[in-house]
Amino acid sequence: MNGTYTSPRHLLFAPLGGLIGALLGGALWAKYIQWTGLTAGWVALAIGILTGVGVLLVGRSRQISISLVAALFAIIGILFGKYLDVEWNVPQTITVAIIEKQDTPSDQPKIVETQGSGISAWQLMRHRMEWFDLLYYVVAAYIAFRISYSRRLYHFFFRTG
Repeated sequence: MNGTYTSPRHLLFAPLGGLIGALLGGALWAKYIQWTGLTAGWVALAIGILTGVGVLLVGRSRQISISLVAALFAIIGILFGKYLDVEWNVPQTITVAIIEKQDTPSDQPKIVETQGSGISAWQLMRHRMEWFDLLYYVVAAYIAFRISYSRRLYHFFFRTG
């Protein structure tokens, strides 16, 4: 396999490293959105980097099958970040209605808050996505694949010989 060391034990845990990187990246992305108020789709590329490095470091090998898993986990990490974005950053109060009764003076309006909107988290996620976010998904998956399959990074982390 091009002179690379592979250990079956490491290959079993390689997806776990990618999953940890993806979930960590997704959570950090949602926090970034919460702190800055900017969706910043380019930050999704960091999820691809974290996923690829996680797979490479834990798997300690270069295999196309593991690299494809890294690409899949990068997309899962982005979706996880979008889900956390909706859960943490979308206001729970959707509408505020002002209702005036006929028998009360007009200078004392009654304010009623309506909690919840009946919209699912998936619908809110789709509403907060733009068409060019798909480009970030593809690029992040490609980055995760390339990092986990990179010969240079493999030799940088695991000098064999």
